[in-house]
Amino acid sequence: MFWGNEELERRLENLIFPYQPKLLDRATYRLTIGAEIYVSPTGVGADTKLKTKKLLDPGEHFQIPAGQFALLITEESVSVPEDALAFISIRATYKFQGLVNVSGFHVDPGFRGRLIFSVFNAGPSSVHLARGEDCFHIWFADLRDHKPMGEKVGYDVIPPALVKHIADGIQSLSGLDTKINDVEKKLADRLVSVEKKQSIMWWLGTLLLGVGITLTVSQFNRSPPAPPAVAVVANPASTTVNGPVATPTSSPTTPAASTATPQASTPQGKTP
Repeated sequence: MFWGNEELERRLENLIFPYQPKLLDRATYRLTIGAEIYVSPTGVGADTKLKTKKLLDPGEHFQIPAGQFALLITEESVSVPEDALAFISIRATYKFQGLVNVSGFHVDPGFRGRLIFSVFNAGPSSVHLARGEDCFHIWFADLRDHKPMGEKVGYDVIPPALVKHIADGIQSLSGLDTKINDVEKKLADRLVSVEKKQSIMWWLGTLLLGVGITLTVSQFNRSPPAPPAVAVVANPASTTVNGPVATPTSSPTTPAASTATPQASTPQGKTP
């Protein structure tokens, strides 16, 4: 049978240290965050993998990023009777923010010590907490026909063996999104740089081409003019008209034959 608020009020003063009556809540008691915490690193920016446990001052705030685990030790030490079983949970206020208890939901009979909650932030944004904040529930139930098993020693601090399992960082969706955005930004910057270089090369090529054309035109303008071409006039007489070239029978420059008969000379004093 579960303990009611009267049973809790009557017995918890000897089972929870320090006990505060104001934290008694109907059929449960509210446990608070203690002095030591550990939050898994995101590996993004300054949140590197070289994180250690953190000691909190009273009332000091901290946050659990989205997609990250945390180990939270209670301020109170709990003693569970041999004939009882305790149950633990996170308060609904923090569940609505995405904080989930993944460390178990009961405390064995005979347990003595502080409780360590392993929690995971399944929400879309960071969960902000502080030392002394009452964010856990514990409630008790009687056991029938239970044989005592001896005392079970709990924790005083968060042991390193628990830390090492989550110390390498958790690849949360938000962390991956940040890394993807960083890669996209680097790629965009690289593309802009390549486009600038291509633009410079294009302008340089255009400039060199213009200089080459200018020098060629200038050299051409300075060259001496070519000699005029000699016109060749064809002989009209040598024109072939539907047959072989007609050859003149006499040269036009040949002088005409003289038709005058030379006069014979007559010796003086003789009659013909």
